[in-house]
Amino acid sequence: MLSRTLPVILLFALTLPVRAHNVVVDEGTFRIFAHGRNVGTETFTIRRVGQGADTHVIANGVIELDLPGGHQQVKPLLRSGSDLSLSAYQVQVSGSDATEVAVTLSGRRFLTRTRTPSGELEQEFRAIPGTVLLDNGVAHQYWFLSRLTEGTEVTALIPRVGAQYRIKVREALVESVQVAGAEVQARHVTFTIEDRVHAVWYDANGKVLKVVVADTGFSAERTSQ
Repeated sequence: MLSRTLPVILLFALTLPVRAHNVVVDEGTFRIFAHGRNVGTETFTIRRVGQGADTHVIANGVIELDLPGGHQQVKPLLRSGSDLSLSAYQVQVSGSDATEVAVTLSGRRFLTRTRTPSGELEQEFRAIPGTVLLDNGVAHQYWFLSRLTEGTEVTALIPRVGAQYRIKVREALVESVQVAGAEVQARHVTFTIEDRVHAVWYDANGKVLKVVVADTGFSAERTSQ
């Protein structure tokens, strides 16, 4: 079992101020699938905190997965600026493939610290303006891409992979999609990340309804609108 050694400064940075202006932007549950098989759920909340220049976004969730190697719980916690660019992140994975990752912003660099039962790894990445974070298998984090328009690109930090990639918005179409047994109108956006296609369906308010990454077999479907 990994010890709880994520930096104290990060934990404080991600804590919601008690008296801060706090608006829930989105919350809900996804069913998670691996190659078409239902393997678990993801519950999440996204909040906008503060006002004016102090506005930031906090997104947290709990993912419960039943995998061939055993049960796994993933607890991501992300803080972004008002422009949705990355400020800080931590994720704790318990059960199979136990891992802890912390990401902090230091000047013009993102510093990442990854702990596994086999040891610790520290890395640095350029803090390119507008950088977002997208962790593998975390559906609600596609909300941070919802403002991107067709033809644009942005840099993404993929923390548990330990890499930075460019996200390209290939196309955006309006079409119907099934959500919790009901057909709704959605914006279907296709992102390319390291030559892999990520298909995401958003509602009119930018809420994530469905995610499909065919190359990895990952998909997520919202349980209600």
